[in-house]
Amino acid sequence: MLPGVVVWIGAAVVLAHYGTPWSAILAYSAYLSLGIMLPGVLLWRLLRGNQDGFAADLAFGTGFGFALSILTYLPGRAVGFPYLPLAVPLLTLVAFTALKPLRPYWRSRRPPMPAWWAWFVAGAGALGLWVITRAGLQIEPIAFPDAAFQYGDLPFQLALTAELKHHLPGQIPYVVGQQLNYHWFLHAELAAASWQTGIELDLLLRRLMPVTAALVPVLSVAALATRLARKSWAGPLAAWLLLTVTSFDVYGWGGRDLISQAAYSSAVLMYSLTHAFAVVLAFPVVYSIVCLLRRDRHRGNWLLLVVGLAALAGAKASFVPMLVVAVALVVVVKLATDRRLDRTSVGLGLAVLAALSFAQFVLFDASSSGIAFGPGQAFRALAGRVGFESRYSDHAAAAVVLGTTGVTLLVSWALAGLGMLGFARERKWKDPAAVFLTGFVLAGIAAAALLRHPGFSQLYFLRAAFPFAIAASAWGLTLLLSGLRLRQVGPRVLFALAGGMVLAQVVAYSTPHRPRSRQGVAAVSFQVIWPWLVVLLVAGLAVLVLRQTQERAAALGLGVLVVLGVAAVDVPKTMVTTLTDQVCVAGPDRPECRQTRRQVPAGGAEAARYIRDHSAVGDKLATNSHCTPVYADRTCDARNFWLAAYAERRVLVEGWAYTPTAQSRKDADAAIYGPFWNQPLLQLNDRAFKRPTKRVLDQLWTQYGVRWLVFDTNLDWPPGELEGFADLRYSVGAVAVYELTAPTEDAATPGVPRSSSSPR
Repeated sequence: MLPGVVVWIGAAVVLAHYGTPWSAILAYSAYLSLGIMLPGVLLWRLLRGNQDGFAADLAFGTGFGFALSILTYLPGRAVGFPYLPLAVPLLTLVAFTALKPLRPYWRSRRPPMPAWWAWFVAGAGALGLWVITRAGLQIEPIAFPDAAFQYGDLPFQLALTAELKHHLPGQIPYVVGQQLNYHWFLHAELAAASWQTGIELDLLLRRLMPVTAALVPVLSVAALATRLARKSWAGPLAAWLLLTVTSFDVYGWGGRDLISQAAYSSAVLMYSLTHAFAVVLAFPVVYSIVCLLRRDRHRGNWLLLVVGLAALAGAKASFVPMLVVAVALVVVVKLATDRRLDRTSVGLGLAVLAALSFAQFVLFDASSSGIAFGPGQAFRALAGRVGFESRYSDHAAAAVVLGTTGVTLLVSWALAGLGMLGFARERKWKDPAAVFLTGFVLAGIAAAALLRHPGFSQLYFLRAAFPFAIAASAWGLTLLLSGLRLRQVGPRVLFALAGGMVLAQVVAYSTPHRPRSRQGVAAVSFQVIWPWLVVLLVAGLAVLVLRQTQERAAALGLGVLVVLGVAAVDVPKTMVTTLTDQVCVAGPDRPECRQTRRQVPAGGAEAARYIRDHSAVGDKLATNSHCTPVYADRTCDARNFWLAAYAERRVLVEGWAYTPTAQSRKDADAAIYGPFWNQPLLQLNDRAFKRPTKRVLDQLWTQYGVRWLVFDTNLDWPPGELEGFADLRYSVGAVAVYELTAPTEDAATPGVPRSSSSPR
């Protein structure tokens, strides 16, 4: 308990340093501990028979608590009572206090893990806190005007969160007529937290939830590895490997761009919070499946699985298909080895298939969101990072580039699961839990290699596999090092990892210069392959040498650790920034900053929040801001979401990227820079800002429910013709806000209220 408290106190200090008010930190801490963890842990213990121990209860119970919060918020929001999730902690607290049979669940029946276990895992958590600080908090200012320069997807995520706070079923809030075919359960959870705590959505999205999603998986992977291996030292090893194993970047010329996109300790924690949050939800689901495969007879396992799957299916689209593949592999192996169908495996298969069907046909409306079969897209896109300077028109040369890049990436992607070589011992390949984890990891690697997406979202399958590959590797390493006593394990593990780091430095020193295309494709391919091939050969040679010594029983395990040490040498490179990077400040754009493109016009957030505070939830907005506010651009980047995000209101036409219609375009550039598909609607919208007439404004009011006009004056200055049809309510920076006046009686449409604008 104490180590976790120390880590969270450190997190609170970091959050406060990076602009989070202490009132929000304390409110969120109370929400997380009392509203999520407390009911989650107690119910997890009840359904699991109180046999897992405090660490596993806390890790998996937290994920289960989030699942309960989401699944109670959805019906509550749908019927107009968004506080329904409060019923979960309240009823749980009453039941486990008042009912005598439930009182024993306040304490774990299993002895606690040793103090050294807890402090080692807490140390890994502290490193995780540094990761999210360097990869997110430091380069994403929360206060304006600095926050106008933020990562481009964050306003999109904020807009969806605002939509789910006020509407269910939801829709794309920044353009009318587009269904919300997205994994949006994270946004529902953020909305639920905002209703219960009063914390601003922006703080939850860009501060509090990223820190939570960075820390919880560290404990979860430690708990999972410990329970898989049934050896205490597997947990701390998994926690540290989760944060240190990154990529097979053994090139001295590589710089900061990693060739692998799988690492946990990367910008994914901040810039794909849907994925990071889904990892929190996925751990209790995977553990429930492992328990069922291991013939754990507690009936509560099935309920935990169903609840977890329901939440995971809507949190991230990449996880459930991988579960289907993993369970299918278990069924096939069972058939091949036992010559019969295993009822538990078949039941699991039906459960994950039901979850996949629910997600695909109910949540995502049978949409692929741009994912399609397209082998090698990731290889071609990442060839430059591997070392190839340009594309080759010659077919033979292009094939060599694709093959070299593919092999290099596959080796790097599989690195996290290298310890699973231990499954070859003691016939673990027949253990359904080992088969399941192997299938899950292979599914992630295969999906990344064989699928395509305009924004390379197929790589999220790979990222989904990574933490579970680490847990499986730690389990495999306990098998490879099974001949060692506990006091012998630590020094040997550290020595092997350190040896790998030294080897990586030697190889990097030997490759100072990036390959040049003028050297020829064969020479470049050789320069790409030989560094990582040398690492594998040296590790293999070390194994052969150790087999001739008293370390022969542990030789293969130590060789695996050497390779993992190579991937851990450049831990600072796993962060997006280096210690010399700066955050961006309000204009002019600074090329040395990480986020150099303006996402919110000057005064945009303040003006949007004025509308939020002085309008009804049902009011719609119209704006002349359709492209990201980088006014020198000749093309229109339609990833423009700031008004819907900060006003928490639906917009007639703001941007139009990341919509089902845009994502259906096969060309990645067209999905972002392509024209709006409904030109008559766009022209009607823009006439209100360029040549407003009574007829145009009345049509916006009566047909579309528009009540407010929001001008980006860098694009259009409010014309004088607006006088008499709209009143200037607020002006700040480059943004002016006008409230439309109700149309005359003869222009009004029956059934549409004459005015819905009132302070809320």
